Amino acid sequence: MKLVLSLIIILLITFMNTFSVPAVAQGSFAAAISTMKVNQQSSKQQVRVKNAKQAAQLAQSRFGGKVLKVQAQKSGYRVKLIKKNGHIIAVFVDANSGRISGR
Repeated sequence: MKLVLSLIIILLITFMNTFSVPAVAQGSFAAAISTMKVNQQSSKQQVRVKNAKQAAQLAQSRFGGKVLKVQAQKSGYRVKLIKKNGHIIAVFVDANSGRISGR
């Protein structure tokens, strides 16, 4: 009986080492959350915006429409667009990260 239990334990340990078991399955919820955050951050690549033209292209690719005006500001660019439905939107493109905020 002890031999059978020992074999089962050895097989389980071998199985756990052979196949990658997610951290949640191993009981470490915090490690799983940490891994997910790192993966999300690495999937969002930051783009340095070097000029008004690049800021306009980023905003237009995200929202569509036609660029009406681009204004350089302290830490980025304010881009005004007119969408196909006639709505005018203004967004801010951060020069350091390429993040777009506002609408």
